Amino acid sequence: MKKPGSIGLIAGGGALPIQFALQAKAKGLQVHTVAVLGMAPKDLEKLSTTIRWISIGQLGGLIKFFKQQGVHQAVMHGKVQHSSLFKNFKLDLKALSIWIRLKDRSGEGLLKALAVELQKQGVILKDCRFLMDGLIAPKGFVVGKIDSEAKATIAYGVRQAKLLANAGIGQTLVAKKSAVVAVEAMEGTDATITRAGRVAGPGSIVIKVASPKQDWRFDVPTVGPETIQRIVQAKVKGLVIESGRSFLLEKEKLAVLAKKHRFFIQTV
Repeated sequence: MKKPGSIGLIAGGGALPIQFALQAKAKGLQVHTVAVLGMAPKDLEKLSTTIRWISIGQLGGLIKFFKQQGVHQAVMHGKVQHSSLFKNFKLDLKALSIWIRLKDRSGEGLLKALAVELQKQGVILKDCRFLMDGLIAPKGFVVGKIDSEAKATIAYGVRQAKLLANAGIGQTLVAKKSAVVAVEAMEGTDATITRAGRVAGPGSIVIKVASPKQDWRFDVPTVGPETIQRIVQAKVKGLVIESGRSFLLEKEKLAVLAKKHRFFIQTV
């Protein structure tokens, strides 16, 4: 009998690691998961062939586990806040040796260094979209009505969001009446939306885009129920995401929530 193929999963928080594990298992792959403590969902234990829970910065443990399981390719899914490295600075010797040499300690800089080290150890980090075609935001997806003022703000906001993403600052921008309300930095999308609600009140538009130089191994802009919950709480007027370059989770559920809470969703 032919031995099933295997894939490594580096899992942070949110729904994406679960979605990937389900897709991989459906394809007959064994899933060997390295899960970040305090972030990755517990349900991964049921979906993984093997799993190891590690703290942020335990790169040596990650590499050792993949070697033990014979993993030669892996994907990365889920939220790991960059700010947590500054709050909980506990790196093992392998991670510390890389950290000391880094000149760019942005989120992307850290992830690129991780990919280089994994490749040295015989593990190739694959595109996050591997096996995830069904979650990519479709072209022409629209829920709700978009008035002329919103259309003008969307056109303005998308241009500004692209500049932000291109500069490597963040993927999310919140605008209102063709003015920038908030931009994403180290705090992440959900916290940015909450801050925008405090600053500008109801009626803002959340715009989430990929960078023109997006490295798909590390991240795909993603919207799911958690983000929608923040949108509802902040009384946002609408949500705009890029078609073909973003994940849109549970589209049908999001459409129901948009109609119920009277905000629009549009892919551009």
